Amino acid sequence: MAPVYHLVFLSLLGLCVLLFACWPTRGKGWGGRGLTAIFAVAFVAVLTHQACWQLSGFGSLGFQKFQRRYDTRPTTLARHSEARGRLLDRNGETLAAAIPGKRWGQVAPLGAAGLHTVGYASREFGLSGLVRVYDARLCGFAEPSRAGDLLRRTSPEDVRTTLDARLQRVAHDALGDRRGAAIALDPRTGDILALVSSPSADEARLREAMADHANAPLFNRATQGLYPAGSTLKTFTAALALSRRKAGRYVCPPRGWAPAAYTKPIRDTHPHAEDDTLLDLRTAFAESSNIWFAKAATACGWPAFRDALRTCGIDTGFVLARCGERAYVAEPGRLPDLDASPNRVAYLGFGQGDLLMTPLHVAALTAAFANGGVLVPPRLGPGGGGEARRLWPQAVADRVRTLMRASVLEGTSRAAALPGVAVCGKTGTAQSSGADHAWFTCFAPYENPQVVVTVLVEHGGFGAATALPIAKTILREALRGKAGER
Repeated sequence: MAPVYHLVFLSLLGLCVLLFACWPTRGKGWGGRGLTAIFAVAFVAVLTHQACWQLSGFGSLGFQKFQRRYDTRPTTLARHSEARGRLLDRNGETLAAAIPGKRWGQVAPLGAAGLHTVGYASREFGLSGLVRVYDARLCGFAEPSRAGDLLRRTSPEDVRTTLDARLQRVAHDALGDRRGAAIALDPRTGDILALVSSPSADEARLREAMADHANAPLFNRATQGLYPAGSTLKTFTAALALSRRKAGRYVCPPRGWAPAAYTKPIRDTHPHAEDDTLLDLRTAFAESSNIWFAKAATACGWPAFRDALRTCGIDTGFVLARCGERAYVAEPGRLPDLDASPNRVAYLGFGQGDLLMTPLHVAALTAAFANGGVLVPPRLGPGGGGEARRLWPQAVADRVRTLMRASVLEGTSRAAALPGVAVCGKTGTAQSSGADHAWFTCFAPYENPQVVVTVLVEHGGFGAATALPIAKTILREALRGKAGER
C-alpha cells in the first residue's frame, strides 16, 4: 500500500504546483485567499502522506525493519520486538531465539549447520532464512486485514518448522568441508527434514564469509545452485519413455552414438564389447547407460520432453515458507530452447546439455516416484508447499521405483544397501568445467517410502564414490528417526 500513498502525495503536490502556475491574478498579484488555499492543500498533502506512512508501517514488514535498524528511541514500537518467539524444529527443539535484552542477534544452536535454512539476525546485515520470513510472527505483529488491525500487536509466538535438528546436524557433518548440498524430505507430506548447503559459516563471522568469493559460504547451493542433473535425470527419462511407449530395446555400441552428424558422440561409462548390443530398460538403468537414455529421449522428442519437464515444475521455484509478503523460494530450473536443434534432446536424456536444476528439484522428482507418481510440493514451515499433483501414472511410478531398487541390488548404487532396509537409488555424474559433479538420490523403504535423500558434491567425481556414502549416512539416521517416531 505504501506506493499508493506516495502516489497520492505526489499528485497533491503536483496539483499545488499547477494551481500556483495557473491561478488567475488579473494583474493584481496573488490574493490572500488563493495563497491560503495553496498552502492548505500542500499542508494537508504532507500530513496525509506522513500519517499513511506511519499508520501503514505497523502492518508493513519493510517499515518494521526500517524502524528496528534506524530508530534508536527507547520508546519506539520496534524496541519492544526484543521479546521474540522461538523458531522450532518439528520436535520442539529451538532453532533460533532472541538474546534477552538485545535488539539484534540470536541464539542459534545449529550454528553453521543451520545458517542457510534457519538464517541469521545481524545488526549490520539484517535478517535471512526462516528467521526473516517469520519475523513478523516471531515479533507478534499480525498481518493487517482491516483498518482496525493497523496498530494491533499480539504476543510474540513460536513458529514450528518441518526441520529435524538432529538430522540437520548429521547432514552437515556428513558433507563436511565439501562444496555441495544435502536434502532429506518426507515424500508423503513434502516436509523437508534437513536442508544443508556447504560450505557454511558461523553467524559471528558473516563479514568474513561475505568476503570469501572463492567458496561463497553464504550461497545456498541446495535451493539456489543450478547444475546439470547427470544420471539422476534418467529416472525422469525412464518415466517419460514408459508413458509414451518408447522404453524398448536400443542398440548401445561401444564406440558411442551421435544423435546427428554434427553432434558429439555419446558413450557409456561401462560399454559392452559387441557393436550390436541391445539393452532393455532394466539393464540400461542398472548400468546407467548414457546411449540408451539418449536414444529414448530422442524417440520421445523434444516437445514431449520439454512439456513433461514443465509439468514436473522444473522451470518454477518452490515456495518453501511464507508469511505475509516474505517467502523462502527456491530458484527455478533452466530449460534450454532446443526448437532449432531438437536432436540435442539426446544429451538431456541422460542429464547433460543445457538443462540446469537445483538439488531440491532432483529431490522433488525422486519424491514423486517414491509417492506413487504424486508430488507433494516441499515445504519448510507454515505457508509453504502447495497442492499435491500427479506427475506420473501409478504404474509408471511403480516401474521406476523397481528400477531404482534394481540399481541398489545389482547396479551402480549397490553400496547404498542398508541391512534390513530395501533402499532404492540412482547415482549421477554430471560433466562440468573441471572435475565432474557427483550426485546420488535415493529413498527407503521400497514398500512404503518414508524418506528421500538427495546429495550433490560439486566437482566430486563419480556419484557412487563421493555422494552415495554421504546420502547413505543421512538415510540411515533419517530412518532411525522415523522408527523412533513410531
